[in-house]
Amino acid sequence: MLKTFIKHSVFTVMLMAAVVVFGLYAFPRIGVDQYPNVDIPVVTVTTLLPGADPESIEKNVSKPLEEGLNTLNGVDELNSINLENVSQITVSFKLGTNVDVAAQDVRDRVQATLRQLPDDIETPVVEKFDIGAAPILTLSLTGSLPIEELTRVAEDVVKPSLQSQAGVGSIDIVGGRKREIQLVVDPQRLRGYGLAIGDVSQALQAQSVDLPGGRATQGGRERIVRLTAEARSVSEIGDIIVASPNGTPVRVRDVAAVVDGPQEARGLARSDTGSAVALVVRKQSGANTVQVAESVKESLSELNAELPQGVTVATISDNSTSIRASIHAVQEDMLIGGVLSVVIVLLFLRNLRSTLVSAVALPVSVIGTFAVMAMLGFTFNIITMLALTLSIGLLIDDAIVVIENIVRHLEEGKTPMQAALEGTQQIVIAVLAVTLAIVAVFIPVAFMEGMVGQFFYQFGVTVAVAVLISYAVSMTLTPMLSSRLLKGHGHGSTNRVSAAIERALVGMENGYRRLLGSVLNRRGLVIVAAVGVLVLTLGMARFLKFTFVPPSDTGTVRVTLELPVGSTLEGTERELATVAAQVRTMEGVKETFSTAGGGTLEEVHKGEVLVNLVHRTERSFDQEAFKARLRDALPQLPNVLLSVQDASGVGGGGRNQQVQYVLRGSDWPQVTAASEKLLAAMKTNPGLTDVDSTYRAGKPQYDVRIDRERAAKLGVPAAQVGTALRAYLGRDEFMTYREGGETYDIKLRLPEATLASQEALGQLTVRTTGGQLVELRNVANIIPSEGPVQIDRQNQKRQITLLANLAPGYTLGEAMGFVTAQAEKELPQGVVGNFAGNAKELNKTAVAFATALGLGILLLYMILAAQFGSYIHPFTIMLSLPFALIGAIGALLLSGHALSMIALIGVIMLMGLVVKNGILLVDFTQQLRDAGRSARDALLQAAPVRLRPILMTTIAMVAGMIPVALAKGDGAETRVPMALVIIGGLISSTVLTLVVVPVVYSLLDGLSERFKRRKGDAHDSDAEVAVASGAASGQLLEEGSH
Repeated sequence: MLKTFIKHSVFTVMLMAAVVVFGLYAFPRIGVDQYPNVDIPVVTVTTLLPGADPESIEKNVSKPLEEGLNTLNGVDELNSINLENVSQITVSFKLGTNVDVAAQDVRDRVQATLRQLPDDIETPVVEKFDIGAAPILTLSLTGSLPIEELTRVAEDVVKPSLQSQAGVGSIDIVGGRKREIQLVVDPQRLRGYGLAIGDVSQALQAQSVDLPGGRATQGGRERIVRLTAEARSVSEIGDIIVASPNGTPVRVRDVAAVVDGPQEARGLARSDTGSAVALVVRKQSGANTVQVAESVKESLSELNAELPQGVTVATISDNSTSIRASIHAVQEDMLIGGVLSVVIVLLFLRNLRSTLVSAVALPVSVIGTFAVMAMLGFTFNIITMLALTLSIGLLIDDAIVVIENIVRHLEEGKTPMQAALEGTQQIVIAVLAVTLAIVAVFIPVAFMEGMVGQFFYQFGVTVAVAVLISYAVSMTLTPMLSSRLLKGHGHGSTNRVSAAIERALVGMENGYRRLLGSVLNRRGLVIVAAVGVLVLTLGMARFLKFTFVPPSDTGTVRVTLELPVGSTLEGTERELATVAAQVRTMEGVKETFSTAGGGTLEEVHKGEVLVNLVHRTERSFDQEAFKARLRDALPQLPNVLLSVQDASGVGGGGRNQQVQYVLRGSDWPQVTAASEKLLAAMKTNPGLTDVDSTYRAGKPQYDVRIDRERAAKLGVPAAQVGTALRAYLGRDEFMTYREGGETYDIKLRLPEATLASQEALGQLTVRTTGGQLVELRNVANIIPSEGPVQIDRQNQKRQITLLANLAPGYTLGEAMGFVTAQAEKELPQGVVGNFAGNAKELNKTAVAFATALGLGILLLYMILAAQFGSYIHPFTIMLSLPFALIGAIGALLLSGHALSMIALIGVIMLMGLVVKNGILLVDFTQQLRDAGRSARDALLQAAPVRLRPILMTTIAMVAGMIPVALAKGDGAETRVPMALVIIGGLISSTVLTLVVVPVVYSLLDGLSERFKRRKGDAHDSDAEVAVASGAASGQLLEEGSH
């Protein structure tokens, strides 16, 4: 087969050209996103019960739903948040569950549970979680129009226009207030006319009629008859007759003020120039983030021309900017790394033709990988681009080894055709083993369990595909081009520089041969020294810091603000304005955008200020330093909790704190007391900032408790009281008003002064079954109390979550250690705690990576055993694996970087890279042994010959990683630790491999020979391993003593 590729050049070129053509065709069709579009089996159920407090929501909504959902097949975890008016249940299924099927199962179970829920709930909304539909843009609509008009423009003009753009999904509106007709009822006037609130609501419902009446035929023509009694103007609403006692009509305007204006404010948005309406744009799942964002932004100029005068829509935050910049930075790193790798090859070979032949493997392999990525539905994202960056040094490795061996055969006087064929044949098995070794360590990465496994599936597959294509290139195109382009020559031209390099390399080979002869005479000492260095390094590993993902400078920070429970939106707005004004005075701030309340949860006592910084090239500090300065600069506002963290975009929602610790127990007072103690302990740690808890002191409320005996005597059903209260408090829409094709709600409500007084509430009237009016206080007790603001539940039990962010320089691993130690001291029997969020994922990641590493090493052993036909010699190579940790740990300690999820990928890659050098050395040695040479002679000949390709591939790989290690661009924070791990590990492992592997090979080969002579059975492999291992220990001790 190899001879076919070499002799039939056109066939070989066309084969590789097909790979390139398919890759180029696929390239523009691959989407660009921040993360892989993984299928996470999570479904949410959101249910609204207007007017209900958190305890009522928990009891009447969440508990029945949880009981039903818990029985679904494949449910891994149930979490719920119970707030005023809202139940939000998150159902997490086991990984591998089809999320579409899971969502349908949840819908069916919710539908079956509806009869157990209160009659006045709104229909539960069931949604599947889609990481690919995250917010990509936040826009602000500003202008001089009233807020209800701005909201109308946002709903009717801006939103439809944006959704017409390809790839745009849902658009959420934040801070808008729709037009609403409010009827502010005067309780005294109602009483004076002998009316109750129910009379007004019934009159409104009776007059809100729009019904088809049928058809009328006259003179051969048909006419549709339509009955309508709807008000045709706002003034007509006031004319509606409520009742006619004594024949005198009482109209709506007689008992209520008709107010035409914006609905009650439950959220707000403000830009630096004033009030605004925010639009959070999400993309469709699978759509190209960068293309969608560009399409939306390009449409804004045309859209602005259609808006009313003085109204403009502008971009506040753009997640695609950081994605685009990060991808561009990775592409630069790839290009520079590839050029540096080729330059290293040129320095070693000192021949442009040889260098170009080996360099061809780079573009062909990368472009060919694009075709497979497109076939598998991958995108260009942080993970896949990281994989391609890592692969740059690898993709030229196989070609380097092949071309170097072909050149060596040319130097022996063979023809180019003969050198290409024999040189490639000599190392075909070794190169295959090297390639499979790389694939072997990354295949387990592609199939890791947990959320991390979902993300790194694309990583493992991308690296494996790229390496396999590079092997195909090195076995086909590289030898074919060598046979045509290379001539009988030395390593390069005969100029002074080339001659000097050649003398240096020859001198290095001779020096290495002398060193090798020396260490083979002191094998015990070498092993003891190597093990000593390894043990010392592993001992220093305890100084390593651990984190999930290094913090990244996206140029966007979020300041969250929380006032005491029960605070009004107006109070939140004042504090937000104070914070935003202080933020705008800080260096590096480009603009701010503030929001409060809004959304389904309507938490009006909470708000946030989104801070956009100037680009990192325009400031002298990074985002972490800015956050530290910001915490110090924020004003000390009484009774206001402030938190500074990285932003996920306006309206992104969710908990983003870096440290989350969950407490649960059957004794709720005991859980709350334990949470307060642990919270106090966490606040003493300067490494933890923004320390907080999801548990809050009670929100002020009135409990209206029906006195059943009095209510029964007076003929007032409890349901009648509830209906009246809902009407008084403006919770129901009794009719709608149409104008200009739009529909607006009409609501009843009481004056603010009435709502604030316990006495006034008691004076509200309800109608008995006999038609008389009685005051509320005559049938119920109105008791001031406090209720929980939020009730969190997990797996049908209440829980409290403690939250914190990390101070600069303090890692997640350190925080987890501190919290765990404090929990062991503070938590009583019956209260259990566990980490959530990033901390939980860090623990899962450690287990997943350890498993992947173990499987990778097992596969490595199997490949090496198959290649060498021995159960022992794989250990010769694999004993060099731990020596890579010396450089990896040292590089992280010296640079001050933490060991993160991304850096662990570098550790796994090292396992494949390290054995590559050992394979090249041992394979040639074994060939010489098979030819009859002694182990010592074979090593002294093979090792110096393999020194040059080993150094060439190692230095080329290091050169490919240097741009990544020195990167300062967007997203560099995540890539630098990985590059340092690889560079440090390659250097330490290469140096020690060149010394330790020959020594170990010599020891095990000698022991194997003794065993064969003693037993006379070269195929008793199990006994060979046991005896060799035991004898190796004795021989090492004996040599070490000398």
